[in-house]
Amino acid sequence: MTMSLELLTMILVVSLAIMLMAGQWTAFALGICGVLVLYLSKGWLGLTALSSVVWNNANSYILIAVPMFLLMGEIILRSGVSTYFYRGVAVLMGRLPGGLLHANIASCAVFSAVSGSSVATAATVGTVAIPEMLSRGYEPKAVFGSLAAGGTLGILIPPSIVMVLYGALVEESVARLFMAGVLPGLLMAAIFMVFIAGLLLMKPSYAPPPDAPSGKSRTSEAVHVFPVLGLLVVVLGSIYSGIATPTEASALGAAGAIVLAVGYGSFTRKVFTESLMATVKTTCMVALIIICAQILSTALTYSGVSRTVSEWVMGLGLGKWQFFLALVVLYLVLGCFVDGVSMIYMTLPVLLPVVKAFGFDLIWFGVILTVLIELGQITPPVGLNLFTIHAISGGAKFSEVVAGSAPYVALMLLVILMLCLWPEIALWLPTTMRG
Repeated sequence: MTMSLELLTMILVVSLAIMLMAGQWTAFALGICGVLVLYLSKGWLGLTALSSVVWNNANSYILIAVPMFLLMGEIILRSGVSTYFYRGVAVLMGRLPGGLLHANIASCAVFSAVSGSSVATAATVGTVAIPEMLSRGYEPKAVFGSLAAGGTLGILIPPSIVMVLYGALVEESVARLFMAGVLPGLLMAAIFMVFIAGLLLMKPSYAPPPDAPSGKSRTSEAVHVFPVLGLLVVVLGSIYSGIATPTEASALGAAGAIVLAVGYGSFTRKVFTESLMATVKTTCMVALIIICAQILSTALTYSGVSRTVSEWVMGLGLGKWQFFLALVVLYLVLGCFVDGVSMIYMTLPVLLPVVKAFGFDLIWFGVILTVLIELGQITPPVGLNLFTIHAISGGAKFSEVVAGSAPYVALMLLVILMLCLWPEIALWLPTTMRG
């Protein structure tokens, strides 16, 4: 069975759009379209590739890191260690103007390094922070915006689930990607905190006067910051020094999370069981998206659609940065409707050859792509962080969450501009790694 590539591409785009708009699960929509393209381009013979696609992706050593990092974050969340950690950060930042708003960003930055998930980071910090801050008289929009935006740091500051998936797809070092995300993540956190400081200068009523806790109380609460920081140092330090691969470090992190929970006396059978179940559910969702998206990727390659689209893009005569700008706009639009994992596996099989042809560094591009996916977490109508914060806001209007998050979209675009002007922000640390 043969069919023109133009007609095949049209059938693919239309069928994928119809299924997504009809509410079909993203994984199934991608997989069904992949099977359809394989059949229309290669007939029944093309479907024989499905078994190898499923096996190769389900048997990936790199992807073992995904459930391990998820388990690490789940144990810290469900055991209550994250609550102690947030209180410690709140005490350390409490004397700054708008102290708890800064504590939200700092807590998200650190917790993201032991979670790897944007939604988990926003939910963990938000569950503790929102009731406390609203009771003290903080402006709700400022609270919700700082938490939704701070949560996005969860997929930039390593370990990052998105970077693991990107590295596996483009065959780049996950360890180098992790290190490339460190400085941009810290830069973004710093820019968020500078913005909060400026906001409070213009609108002091957005936050109550700074706290002044007693010395004994300050010390007893602040000490809870160090166990989580220690786990972060162990996980990232082992990767940076070359002692462990990201997969090995993920297992070390999960074990470290159990040790912390035991140390706090909150590691129970219920905590462990719920953490395992949550990890399994998320891992199954991610694995299903990966396998189905790879079916579509294989279909695009076998049929020649990927090559045709790449040649068409190159034939447009765009310059390197014109193409980059078009790419940013594409991901901004997709981020309003599609989750991050699906975006990666829907677009990269087609766009990666073009990205390589224009000479973009794939480590640098991985950081840029991660920031763009972060943007999708706080842009309506399908911003997962927005929904997460709204769900735990205690009845606030969804529009308040969106309004509070809107300024951070511009700040994240500013970070992308800075990475374009000074790519060394992302590329310097990976060059200093050992092993």
